[in-house]
Amino acid sequence: MEYKGKYKRMAEQFRRDGADEITIARWIQEEMERDEAAAGEGITDLNAWKTWQGWPEERRDMYLHNAFCRNCRVTSFAEGYTIRQDRYGLIIEGKCAVCGEKIARACD
Repeated sequence: MEYKGKYKRMAEQFRRDGADEITIARWIQEEMERDEAAAGEGITDLNAWKTWQGWPEERRDMYLHNAFCRNCRVTSFAEGYTIRQDRYGLIIEGKCAVCGEKIARACD
């Protein structure tokens, strides 16, 4: 498989280290998924999603409808938001339901 940029350099290093193509593809895919999650786009962290689903619906609604947008001030998340876990708790990332600006919300 042909990779570009950062992923191409990673694949080249893996090949120099003697890794087979299946292993390289797996590691590159994992790195791409981490990059997508860090950018707030793409997949939702499964463990974070399980925690999120364990919370009462009222608590989840409070977080989804109480976010800050620099254009609209207090707003809600549009459909398609992602949930991830970091060292401070759950993070919701997505877009403002009103203007489409990228927004994020930390949940304790």
